[in-house]
Amino acid sequence: MKKIRVHPELKKEIAKEFSVTMQTVDMSLKYVFNSEQAKEIRQRAKELLQAESEDDLCCRIFYL
Repeated sequence: MKKIRVHPELKKEIAKEFSVTMQTVDMSLKYVFNSEQAKEIRQRAKELLQAESEDDLCCRIFYL
């Protein structure tokens, strides 16, 4: 089953950003919804995860 897993705080941020419910975000990330908005929500989730990953990498390099 295909889905994008993100921390609940990121889901809240996405819901606020898109002015939708947490359920809409959840269903979009689980690929239940496939509207244009759902695709944008998934894209935004990927961007936030990538940014979080890069921040973590920068912190690890800094502390080495």
